[in-house]
Amino acid sequence: MIPRLLFSFLLLGALFSGCQDEPQVPEGTLSEEKMSQILTDIHLLEARIGRLNMPSLDSSTVITEYLKGKIFKKYGIDSVAYNRSYKFYSTNPAFMERIYGEIVKELEKRQKKKDYKGI
Repeated sequence: MIPRLLFSFLLLGALFSGCQDEPQVPEGTLSEEKMSQILTDIHLLEARIGRLNMPSLDSSTVITEYLKGKIFKKYGIDSVAYNRSYKFYSTNPAFMERIYGEIVKELEKRQKKKDYKGI
């Protein structure tokens, strides 16, 4: 009886927690669309740098940060806006799930076209 009651409470708790509204996106946060575009470019950048077999982690970090700056410039943002937005989205899984859904679609589209321009 107790396990059944405990299971019922856990199930109700899970149902009610799943029905909560999404938090409101704070002002100054990048749109989901822009965030997915930026993250797509960043992931492609990281993959390229990973294939370079850099002699040290420091070298790849310096190059990554430099090229991330170019990505931010491409989208007209700075690292503060990106980091603020990334922090918000990464703490709200429903948003991040949609963003990564768009990233996957974009990568599949690029793979079909063989268009890996990026930066």
